[in-house]
Amino acid sequence: MDQTNSYITKYLSQVKEICESIDKKEINLLIKGIKSLKERKGRLFILGVGGSAANASHCVNDFRKIVGIECYSPSDNVAELTARIND
Repeated sequence: MDQTNSYITKYLSQVKEICESIDKKEINLLIKGIKSLKERKGRLFILGVGGSAANASHCVNDFRKIVGIECYSPSDNVAELTARIND
């Protein structure tokens, strides 16, 4: 097996291990919390730093469009974010 295939095999093995370790009860609790938030017409804030700020921004759009929840990422408004940090 060449080096690339070895890397792929190791990566997929680690992904499988991580997926199998995820607690399904915790996922269900998260889903119930999000449903409750939507029912109460609450707002969801998603934070990301560095490259994760782009992930947070994308996630916000999915929650707005797909789930119909009022959702924000503070890093989407750099002027407000830096003004709040400055004050």
